[in-house]
Amino acid sequence: MTMRDAGRRVAGLAALVVGLTALAIGVATLHEPGRVPTSAGALPGVSPSSAVPGAVPSSAVPGVSPSSAVPGVSFSSAATRAAPPKPAGPVPEMPGRVVIPGLKVDAPVDPAGVERGGELRIPADPARLGWWIGSARPGVSRGTVLIAGHVDTAEDGRGALYSLETLPMGARIEVRAGRTTYEYRAVARRSFVKRQLPADVFSTATSPRLVLITCGGDFRDGSYSHNVLVYAEPVSRR
Repeated sequence: MTMRDAGRRVAGLAALVVGLTALAIGVATLHEPGRVPTSAGALPGVSPSSAVPGAVPSSAVPGVSPSSAVPGVSFSSAATRAAPPKPAGPVPEMPGRVVIPGLKVDAPVDPAGVERGGELRIPADPARLGWWIGSARPGVSRGTVLIAGHVDTAEDGRGALYSLETLPMGARIEVRAGRTTYEYRAVARRSFVKRQLPADVFSTATSPRLVLITCGGDFRDGSYSHNVLVYAEPVSRR
């Protein structure tokens, strides 16, 4: 959800999220109509069996419900049934923080489950991000670490991932988990029409990588037209 430079068209949204723990989220945007983020770079860690983009239908999956749902980030039944990879040694910590020096981002990360409708639930506060509990943890030998967040909200303004679509390829992204910092390098950016995320985004069979997701594109009828994804590959840990 975005708020672009002043002087552009403003729209509002009050969305009722279905479920006992659902919240009504108000969203405003100054996003430029019809603007779709451009693609860049080559996708890392794509497994041949799961690389074909396609519609990702939703399914009923239990999970943590911290705050609010991200419309359009839907999970296929196959993706949500797949167990995250188990490391041979000690289990790595869950992601606790994302730092993107080039965008001046330093955001806390909460665990995020999936709604009955198949949509990822992330913190309502756009300054906080959500790590899908069905995805990989940083430091494992394979799979996608999937972290998502709102671009902004009417109540709180710009979110941590507000400028994600402008992140240069090669930029450093840090994921902090416990006492360990995992460094990634941004290698690709893609935008997909809502509910048409490629199945491999949810794969636990890829080589290790990080995927950050937020909203983008045109804002119409209370929803954004696209999801913006940045893919990153691991570089080091410390």
